[in-house]
Amino acid sequence: MESKSWFVGPSGFRSRDERLKIDASNKVSEEDGSDVSATETATGETSFAEPINDQLYVLYEPSDGNYDMEIIFVHGFYTEGSSDPWRTTWTNKDGTCWPREFLGTRFPRIRILSVSYDACVITNSTQGRMRLSTVAESLLVNFFLSSSNVGQTNNCPVFFVGHGMGCFVIKNLIIKVSQRYRQFEKERAKLLENVGGFVFYSPFNSGAETSLYENEPGKSNSLTDVMKVHNPDLSELNADFANLRSQMKEERKSRNLWKRSGLQRSETFVKEGTARQDCEVFMFGVGDHFNVCRHQSTKDVAYQCFESQLNSTLESIRNSLKEILPRESIRNPSEEILPPEIIRNPLEEILPRKRFSILFPYKLPFYSYEAFVEAAKTFVPQGFGVDGSEDEKRREIAALLAHFDHGTSGLTYKEYLPPAEAYCRPSNEFPCHPGKSYHGRGPLQLCMNYNYKLCGQGIGDDSLLSCPEKLSEDPVIAFKAALWFWCTPQCPKPSCHSVMTGMWTPTKKDIKDKRLPGFGLTINIINGYQPDKRVKKYIHFCKQLKVDPGKNIDCSGQKMYG
Repeated sequence: MESKSWFVGPSGFRSRDERLKIDASNKVSEEDGSDVSATETATGETSFAEPINDQLYVLYEPSDGNYDMEIIFVHGFYTEGSSDPWRTTWTNKDGTCWPREFLGTRFPRIRILSVSYDACVITNSTQGRMRLSTVAESLLVNFFLSSSNVGQTNNCPVFFVGHGMGCFVIKNLIIKVSQRYRQFEKERAKLLENVGGFVFYSPFNSGAETSLYENEPGKSNSLTDVMKVHNPDLSELNADFANLRSQMKEERKSRNLWKRSGLQRSETFVKEGTARQDCEVFMFGVGDHFNVCRHQSTKDVAYQCFESQLNSTLESIRNSLKEILPRESIRNPSEEILPPEIIRNPLEEILPRKRFSILFPYKLPFYSYEAFVEAAKTFVPQGFGVDGSEDEKRREIAALLAHFDHGTSGLTYKEYLPPAEAYCRPSNEFPCHPGKSYHGRGPLQLCMNYNYKLCGQGIGDDSLLSCPEKLSEDPVIAFKAALWFWCTPQCPKPSCHSVMTGMWTPTKKDIKDKRLPGFGLTINIINGYQPDKRVKKYIHFCKQLKVDPGKNIDCSGQKMYG
């Protein structure tokens, strides 16, 4: 995905006193008839916004709770006496909250959230003033609460829209998302994967030459200090954000994701040059610094450019999904299901048919490439072939093939025959059927009655417990069973998939027991037998798929799972 950012600046001039009294209030005036309360819209509807908590408000979402895109609005500074900046920043003089009314109408499958944080210019540290990085970290924790769940929906792009200081809160937040430390590691990775783009209204990338609030009481504070011209902290933040966007655009290889667009108009407070920095699309908006983010109509050219950016990103997402997801799972966020297309599986990109045949020259016809690819499609929504970096994706396939090779001597047999036992552990939940054996079958040699039962539930075939022989009769079911075991955690064991793709974070106990992410842990998870042979096979497959094996490739020193 590639990301875009926008910058909207003000047009129209008022006297300095007028600006400070009216515009700097960051509040829609009563004169304009738009002092709308938080629970009432201009049309008289109730529930203008539904609070998730005191930092996050839902401006719009589909009634069924299912959405295909998220937009997060982050306000900037406001002055003493202003109320509800999370709302008034985005409400025009007619009392219309344009994100809710304009975007909600155009994109009915969208979720729109507005952030609230303390950005009052007179608040100091003794009153609870937080630094820019602390504000971002606080919001990030909020995003990952189960009640918020921001950026955690598969194939659902997330846009960030900021005004003034809000632009830099967003930049700081995104940088923190990209940092790899243990808290919320899985959630951070998913949000980073889903970032669609950025729209910035009047960002002061090089600082503001004139204080927006110099007539306000109180002293400068850690947030207002960043507005100083050429503030080194602000310069460093901008550089880090630009580098991250460049890196992500390269990884996503898309022209429509991770873009930054900017909108601005008059240069009263923010110079056009500073607004244009690191911006693929720049647009002049309507209104001064405070009103440029309050679109009056869907006819505003700046709004139309914003809408166009959303459309192009969604189209990019849909095109990429055509290549990796079954047609049924692709949703057009604003219209109907996409028409039939030839769908490519991510497995095919990493492991083409010819390579598969070379790697398993003596395999049984039963283990066909077509069956493997068909089965893999079922697990794309769980991240198979999708999660992780390019190297991690290749390592995962190499690891899986190494275990296939070891368990079946190069895919040359379907099951252990004759079975030495029935591999049954009787229970009411997993009853064994008379005359049936639950010995190892398929590419990963799935065994035990409880695994057959759980696997059947996982792949949508409840007959596996009564008909375990399906795994040696139907090649697609055989590969599905292997991928189910690979992608499914079984407490306390993580899934092999999460271990190989960076989606698993070891606990303190895991670290103490030397169970760390890497191929070695997959040996531990599966059964721990003959680790040296498996490691040699893994190194061989990594070489064939042109990827470094990575760290922790053997399980020596690891404590085995009970």
